[in-house]
Amino acid sequence: MKPAPFAYCRPDSVAEAVEVLASSESSRVLAGGQSLIPAMNFRLTDVSVLVDIRAIAGLDSVTVDADGVTVGAAATQSRVLADAGAARAVPGLRAALRHVGHLQIRNRGTVCGSLAHADPAAELPALAVATDARIRVTGPGGRREIAARDFFCGPFWTALEDGELVTEAWFPATRPDSVTVVDELARRAGDFAVAGLVAMIDASDGAVRTSRLVGFGVGGAPLRLGSAEAALAGWSAGRPTADIEQAAAADCADAFDDIHATSWYRREAVAALVLRAARTALAAKEQL
Repeated sequence: MKPAPFAYCRPDSVAEAVEVLASSESSRVLAGGQSLIPAMNFRLTDVSVLVDIRAIAGLDSVTVDADGVTVGAAATQSRVLADAGAARAVPGLRAALRHVGHLQIRNRGTVCGSLAHADPAAELPALAVATDARIRVTGPGGRREIAARDFFCGPFWTALEDGELVTEAWFPATRPDSVTVVDELARRAGDFAVAGLVAMIDASDGAVRTSRLVGFGVGGAPLRLGSAEAALAGWSAGRPTADIEQAAAADCADAFDDIHATSWYRREAVAALVLRAARTALAAKEQL
């Protein structure tokens, strides 16, 4: 199929992009287009004006400093994946991006585009929640910053208001004593996850001290696994795991059923991923 007729705009400033976006309720931002263009071709979304932001100077930047990594709205996933400084500051970026699609998709797709798209089975929204990332947007009312935990509201639904544009995402630097694990179960490499986990685990003396666990592919938005975090505290390899598995499954009590997996399977999968992440983190600490 082909998309329905639409107008095309290629602004050279954020202000112009916002003005065009605010002019129509069905205007859409084009950055990488890896999700939007297929949806348009299948006529799953109604687009009156396509606002191409790739000509706006500075939006393709990736900036690394002592505080973290700032990714511009037009920076491709491949560019971030290849940035050694970004990988050192926020290891989860490289770990998550390795799971995203295939090379051709990452060459066009953008980090901020994935965040704005808010697919519940995507890795980058879960990473944003796990790292306490901040999403910076500009709209008719000016600029504002949204915490990742407040940005994702449901399947393909974010806190963006009409006319707003994501301009960059800031990921705070990961503490040196923390191990980040991004793991998932998918039908094929490059597919969206049937169930996945982003884990940031602090460990010492062979035991988990603290953790931040965020599941994806199990609900409408990235899911913080608070009960599993509490159950994992103090755990070491070789100790019983039943309490952790039960806690993780309870966190995912509302996991959905679809053609790919049952709710039960997703709960069990996340529980297994939590234990696998904990073992990976403990093993990584032993090698330091």
